[in-house]
Amino acid sequence: MSYYQTKDGVNLNFHLYGKGKPIVLITGFGGYQEIWLKQISYIVDMGYQVLTYDHRNMGQSERTACGHTLRRLTTDLIELLDFLAINHAAFIGHSMGGSVLFALIDSKPSLIDLACIVDQSPYMLNTTNWHFGFMNFTAQNYKTQCQKAPNTQETLHGLDSDVTHRLNLIKRKFPFNRQSNLDLLQEHIQYDWRDLIKYTDRKMAVFASRQSPYYNAKFAEWMCQNNLHIKCAILDNCGHDIMAEVPSQFNQLLRHFLLASGYLPGGGN
Repeated sequence: MSYYQTKDGVNLNFHLYGKGKPIVLITGFGGYQEIWLKQISYIVDMGYQVLTYDHRNMGQSERTACGHTLRRLTTDLIELLDFLAINHAAFIGHSMGGSVLFALIDSKPSLIDLACIVDQSPYMLNTTNWHFGFMNFTAQNYKTQCQKAPNTQETLHGLDSDVTHRLNLIKRKFPFNRQSNLDLLQEHIQYDWRDLIKYTDRKMAVFASRQSPYYNAKFAEWMCQNNLHIKCAILDNCGHDIMAEVPSQFNQLLRHFLLASGYLPGGGN
């Protein structure tokens, strides 16, 4: 277990595994880095280095009232990578972690060799012309809707049992306070990354779930249709937490994306 103190004085918990080209795993809103349990050993066994970490105010990182913005979370990641002397990497972002990755592409694309987005639409507010937002959220109702947790099951059949066991242990020790992070959630929801998706030259994969309780999986197809650098896969038999619900299927798709994109194991950063 290691900690890095950001330039504004917040301690972030992170873990570094293995050696080789780095792959950075980014969690979502209220997430814990333990959600990636089934990816860590798989990716390390392929010959890569893996970095996991907890966002400020989440997981084992320091609780703080400052910096509850998507841009600050992105700056936290940039600072952590600089501290670890990681100059470029492949990144996998789940849910809000995907939005952090969008923000990273926008602010410092040179860091990104590959990007993988897991069940995160580039725009979370539904309109008359955009039906791929978060549940029924719109510009008119999202502030009210954010006040309570979604009344739905996030997974389809539950998480992998090993992941569930690990998460339960860490959640009891480091509980997440949703109410104290509502400002981050409301700020994050407003971002519109659709123009970024159209014009980025970063190689990207998008994994969406057909049974996601949060998003219409066709947002992934929209992303592919609007940028030839983007590939997508829509998975069945899982909900929002794809990598922890069907880890074997997710890992095989990730492996294919890494190798087909030329991000081969071995060597260093």
